[in-house]
This record gives sequence, C-alpha cells and structure tokens, in this order.
Amino acid sequence: MLNKILKTSSPFLLSFVLGSCSIAGTWVYERLDNYLADYFKGFANFSKEQNKEIDRITKSYLDWFSETELPEIKMLLEDLKNLNYKTPEESITSAYEAGEDIFQRTNQYFEKPIIRFSKSLSNQQISEIESHFQKLSEEREERRRKDSENYLDEIYENYVSGFDRIGISLRDDQEATLKLMLNRYVPLREEWSLLQNEWVEKFIQLLYMNDAYAYETDMSLFLRSFEEIGDENFREKSDANQTLVIDIIIYVISSSDTKQIKSFQRSMDIYLNSINRILSKRSVN
Repeated sequence: MLNKILKTSSPFLLSFVLGSCSIAGTWVYERLDNYLADYFKGFANFSKEQNKEIDRITKSYLDWFSETELPEIKMLLEDLKNLNYKTPEESITSAYEAGEDIFQRTNQYFEKPIIRFSKSLSNQQISEIESHFQKLSEEREERRRKDSENYLDEIYENYVSGFDRIGISLRDDQEATLKLMLNRYVPLREEWSLLQNEWVEKFIQLLYMNDAYAYETDMSLFLRSFEEIGDENFREKSDANQTLVIDIIIYVISSSDTKQIKSFQRSMDIYLNSINRILSKRSVN
C-alpha cells in the first residue's frame, strides 16, 4: 500500500520536505510523521493498537529519513547550487537519478513494517481499504474527465510553478520554448489509471490471504512489481516522458540569466540553511 502511494506521489513528498524546511523550519518537518500517520489512518477503521503501530512506524520513518536521507538531500542541493549553469546536463541527470534513489530507499524502508502491519488486518478492515481505494480511483477519474481537454495546460502550469518554487521565474521566451517541448509529452493518464486499478485489485486480493503460509514473500514480491508496472510499450512511453522532464530542466537551467541564477542560488541557500537547523536540532536531541 505505501509502496504504491510513495511511488505515485514522490514529487509531492520531496516538495513537502523542502517546503517544510523553508516555510516553517523544524516545526512542520518534525510533524511529518503525524501527517503521514493521519493519512494512513484514514484508510480503514483501525483498532487502538493498530493506530499506535502506525504512529510507531511513521515516527521511525522520520528518524530514519532524518539520519540517512536528509544529509543526502543536503548534498544534492549543494551540488545543484554549484553546478555549471552553461553545461548542466551531467549534474541535472545525476541529481534526478539521486532523487529517484531516495524514494526507492523509502519504499524499501517501509516494505517490511507495512507487510507486518497488514498481517493484523481483519477482513472488514481490508474491505474498508478496498472501498477507500475505490473512492480515490473515482475521484481520479472525475478529475481526468474534467481536465482531459486542458491536460497539457495543467502540466505546463505545474512546470512554471515548480520552477518558481526554486527561485526561477521563467521569461517569456523560456515559457514559449517550454510549451514547444511539451509537444513531445506522451499522454499516459488513462493507461496509468487502468494499471493502478488493476494493481490495487491484485493487492486487495493478496491482503485477504494475509494468513497464508507464503504471504510475506508473496506480498514483498508483489510490492516490488509496481516498479515494473505496465507492458514494454507503456514503460517506453513513460521513460520518454521522464527524459522530457530532464531535458526541460536542463534547458531552463542552461538558459537562465544572471538574475535567475542568483534567485535560484538564494532558494537553495534557504533550503540548505533550514536543513542544517533541522540536522543540528536532531543531533542535540
């Protein structure tokens, strides 16, 4: 369950971590485990003991993330701040891959505790989780129907606001080039939605077998299978979109003027200073 959510929402999680660092410093960041716990408690009517276990898992995750991954994010941001702005290809590609590695390690961290937790679920709770996923799917479909005609516009706006969050306010010529580059984008929302629904259906079926002899092994293999979801054609299109993301970032960075670069570096300094405060506070505690 958590593997799936983190895979599909990893950009949100990274934005949340950086936003937590920059907007409210340690106050928001130190409550990240509470936000995650409250989110997962909404999946079903869990018992008091199960809710305590969710709290324990998310608290342990925040401790682990702060100790092992936050220093990695710090180094990542330092590298980005000091990259060669004229030829940033290697640095941007490395940073993108490093970010994916961070989320992959997060998935791996959660795998065992989530499987252990799932063994405590009753059939009624599994049915509630199934209903919760169904509701999420229906909401996703409703958004897709509403946004189908303006999907590229939505993606474009996400890029503009995303660059703005890291201090780069795009010039008119950059916005025009961004729109042209997005013509390469391969729409996958409908396919992705169908694959998600199929994956969740199999996930629920497996949950109902949580007392089976080989359940832990079967669930572990199934969770990892999400990394290879879809057929070869789907993955090729997904990889092409990922390449487009990297190309867009490289273009914007390499075409940035002095004002944009200085603004970007100031944003990196804000994130870095906040991360340093968080790491310093945790080392004292």
